[in-house]
Amino acid sequence: MPNLNVITWNSTGETAQGAADLQAVIVYMASQGLPPDVIVVQEAGAAPGGAIYQMLAGLGNAYNQPPAHATEGGGPGGRGYLLITRVPIAGQATFGRYDLGNDAGLVAWINASLSLPARGIAANELAAMRMPAIASLSAGTVSMPFLTWHVPLGPGQVLGWRLARGANPDAFLFLQNSQMYQTLVGPGLNNLGIIAGDLNVPVAELNNATGDPRLPRLLPDWVGVSDDLDHILGHPNAPQPDPAFSNAGHFPATGQHDILVSTVSW
Repeated sequence: MPNLNVITWNSTGETAQGAADLQAVIVYMASQGLPPDVIVVQEAGAAPGGAIYQMLAGLGNAYNQPPAHATEGGGPGGRGYLLITRVPIAGQATFGRYDLGNDAGLVAWINASLSLPARGIAANELAAMRMPAIASLSAGTVSMPFLTWHVPLGPGQVLGWRLARGANPDAFLFLQNSQMYQTLVGPGLNNLGIIAGDLNVPVAELNNATGDPRLPRLLPDWVGVSDDLDHILGHPNAPQPDPAFSNAGHFPATGQHDILVSTVSW
């Protein structure tokens, strides 16, 4: 059974203290026989070279170097994402911002499902929206399509409402109807789609029905562990069972978010 030790954290910027906080969690996990395989940070610096980036770059040859950086794009602040993986996990070099506005599947869905005025609204919203970053991770023959996202706040311009904690439901609507999403949930024995990030919704909103038939649920059939707005989620690819999440915990850190960790097994 494949196992993947994951750390995700919205660092709300890169500071020396934040780098020390994250490094302490990495060292602790390694001391417990759980060296992190995937470490992802949201709201890092707008460019490589910040304090957290430098700390990750100092982890040494056990990790693919240097850390990968991708811009969030859209929204205020000009922040970025960081990803670093252990040497056996291939695909870190594929990490980059994913522009849903240019996703062929989503464009086709918008043209087929929305009125002409709504199409323009959707295009304008996508042009200004903070986007996810993705990577095609793998370990041996096991594929792990990976997505991280600092989900933007609402209200949704297409759906016309916002989620209870302020997240934009259109972000989930666009994601579900994208071609890229099919990569995350598509078939493949022993493969697993992974989402880790700050989704700006608590676990109850992920699991409960929205009440809107246009978007019945935010992430249907995804399971995982959560700490308030932060999540590590997996999507089983048929015919395998749901992944298991062990060694889960969250560690206090500087900023507004704890550092969330878990071992994903499938």
